[in-house]
Amino acid sequence: MASITTTNGISSTLGQYSGITADDVENLLQADSVGKIKAQNQITTLTDQKTAWSDVKTRLNNFLTKVTALQSDNTYQTKKATTSDATIASITGDTTATEGTYDLKVDQLATASKITGTRLDVKNSKTAVGTSGSLTLTSAETDTDGQAKTFSFDISGTDTLNDIAAKINKQTSSSSIKASVVDNRLILADNKMGARDISVAGDAATSLGLGSGATTAKGKSAIFELDGMKVTRDTNTVNDVIEGTTFTLSKASDDHATLSLTNDTSKTVSAVKDLVSQYNSLMSLISDDLSVGDPSKSDNTTGKLAGDSELMRLQSSLRNMITNPYVAGSTLNPSKVGISLVDREGTLGLDEDKLNKAITDDPAAVKDMFYQSTKSSVGTVTSESGYAADLSKMLNTYLVDSSANKGIIATKSAGYDSSVKDLNKQIDSFNTMLEAKKTQYVDMFTRLDQAMMEAQSQMSYFTSQTSSLSS
Repeated sequence: MASITTTNGISSTLGQYSGITADDVENLLQADSVGKIKAQNQITTLTDQKTAWSDVKTRLNNFLTKVTALQSDNTYQTKKATTSDATIASITGDTTATEGTYDLKVDQLATASKITGTRLDVKNSKTAVGTSGSLTLTSAETDTDGQAKTFSFDISGTDTLNDIAAKINKQTSSSSIKASVVDNRLILADNKMGARDISVAGDAATSLGLGSGATTAKGKSAIFELDGMKVTRDTNTVNDVIEGTTFTLSKASDDHATLSLTNDTSKTVSAVKDLVSQYNSLMSLISDDLSVGDPSKSDNTTGKLAGDSELMRLQSSLRNMITNPYVAGSTLNPSKVGISLVDREGTLGLDEDKLNKAITDDPAAVKDMFYQSTKSSVGTVTSESGYAADLSKMLNTYLVDSSANKGIIATKSAGYDSSVKDLNKQIDSFNTMLEAKKTQYVDMFTRLDQAMMEAQSQMSYFTSQTSSLSS
């Protein structure tokens, strides 16, 4: 009969004579497995620590996003725009625009020059027009000699209206003339507004409806009155009258529209609130990870990164920087704009009234406290300073992860991976050793069983012989 084996491959018949069973072998192997179990526990700990640092990295990235928002011009001095009649005109302003209220009357909207051809007797715009020859357009654009540019196109009998429009539009970037097809008519329009001249010639012009029967409408300039001053522009979107301010003209009217720009501090306040909230979230996670719990308790539980020097250094750096009383190049500091600690646990708070007052008193100073930059002639940032810039630099020492530059977290993560790899090699060695020991134990106790079985057999024979002799 085949022997019955246990799940670990040891025969269940082991120990029939010696009394040493498969369970005894397992107990012996368990004692030999202390090193393997220790390595497995180390892997679990390292994996937990790596995961904990990954969570810290996520919070740091979220915090950096809020810090970066305070380095954007769009966060500061944004404008709230109002108009008494949006059907006449509207107003917008960028961060360089000043607050102001303006009276505006639109006398004339700007239009573009246009040539509308006569309707052709074809089925549709995809039907060949059956005309061949040349078509020459003269645009309002000029060459280096100041002469009007001309553009010539060869028309074949198989061309459709759509084909002809496509040929013209390939040159639009140079000619500023765009072609379209409406109701089997070719329409040529100047891409720019104002009183600009465009014309059509060529032996195919008449056949295409662009001859004497075509309708030509010369463009006009926009004319409007701004606070009583008459202004003329070749566009209905006027952005060069007041710095940073754009007026969009919508309708000519005898009525006046009142337009205004006022500083909108909500973006700045919202950005600072987000910074404070994300800081508290980050520091809460760090505190949990570094917690030593209550060492007096027998079942004390510590944070996953308790005693981690790098995390403690990060915690200390953040605490020092977030309420730094001195910001280089600025007359303000976090406290003066309402950022301060509100309890002994290090929770950060924001006094919105204080921040709003600082913005009202000197919005440029508030912006400069958070971020200042110097740019080269080609627009590249050459230097940065300020509260947000300093925080950003420190955070990036932890977060940067490129082939040329590994930050603190990337370096720690690689260290964890390397340690786990080494421990797995140790476990493989332990497994090989334990397998060899199991074989050794099984062989040794099997031999013992065999010896005891033979001894018992000999004893039985001896006993039977003794009994025979006695008889």
